[in-house]
Amino acid sequence: MKSLYIKTMTYSLFLLLFMSCKKDETKVVAGNGTAPVLTATQSTLVLDSTKKTQNAVTFNWTASSFGYSAGVSYAIQIDLAGNSFKAPKEIAVNTALTQAYTVSDLNDLVNQMGLTVGVAGKLEVRAVATISSTYAPAYSNVVPITVTPYQIVINYPSLYVPGSYQAAPNWTPATAAKISSVAGNQVYEGYVNFPDGSTDFKFTSTPDWAGIIYGTSAAGTLSAGSGGNLHVDGAGYYLIKADTKALTYSLTKTVWSIIGDATGSWSTDTPMTYDVTNKVWTVTMPLSVGALKFRANGAYDINFGDNTPANGKPVYGGANIPVTVAGNYKIVLNLSTPGNYTYSISKQ
Repeated sequence: MKSLYIKTMTYSLFLLLFMSCKKDETKVVAGNGTAPVLTATQSTLVLDSTKKTQNAVTFNWTASSFGYSAGVSYAIQIDLAGNSFKAPKEIAVNTALTQAYTVSDLNDLVNQMGLTVGVAGKLEVRAVATISSTYAPAYSNVVPITVTPYQIVINYPSLYVPGSYQAAPNWTPATAAKISSVAGNQVYEGYVNFPDGSTDFKFTSTPDWAGIIYGTSAAGTLSAGSGGNLHVDGAGYYLIKADTKALTYSLTKTVWSIIGDATGSWSTDTPMTYDVTNKVWTVTMPLSVGALKFRANGAYDINFGDNTPANGKPVYGGANIPVTVAGNYKIVLNLSTPGNYTYSISKQ
């Protein structure tokens, strides 16, 4: 009898323990997370390179609950509008409920995403909450923002072009135009506007006269550390190339235009006008659905297209630049910063 009593009590205790464990288990089962609510302090941003360290935008969101005591982790996802977050830039923020971007940080990010410099680009932002890979994440509402980025200038190895064409004080390397070597192979190129009918200049390896000074003893050849001034007759916008290894240089006067079925024809150029103040070539005109290119001197010897997809960075001999919506456009070609050429096609 005593044995039966002990067995009964043991079974009861085991059953009670099992029920207790089962009850505890139900407490740790996570459910679907509640969707965070996302807001942004700005929805339209025109980024300014003179305000790089200032706040551009801050995203805030409410906490998500999965019915579980473990910490919830968050991230911000940013993608091109209409891309359905197929390839978003994701920034993990751990347990924080906010993410701020400086002007510089946001500009770097949207340049990586392929937004065109100087043109308003449409993006979509959402917050995502997770507790582990076992459970589906909870996504916030989608917040649309419009961002106009500025150009990120890469400082390539350069030669300075001091000369008589400079505003006073002329012959000043520190304020002279530059030509640059994108490949870092001692082959330099850049575009310089010479406003006078007759221009003398030299190349210097530093923004002063303390480095190597390149002159010439014959047209097309360079002399390192000696030689007379390089010279050009005729005002204009010149493509300048120099090879300090082969000690050669060339000067090609250029006049720019656009051509393509978007402009009306692949056989007729539309001239662009040089803006001396802003150092850009520009034209405003109606464009139809189609494509276009930039070319110099009415020929394809020097022409710019773009990569695919187009990103506002001209490429010599690149693909045709698409125009997907007809309308009146301002087209700008900026070749003033060597190695950092840009263009924009902005609907007016």
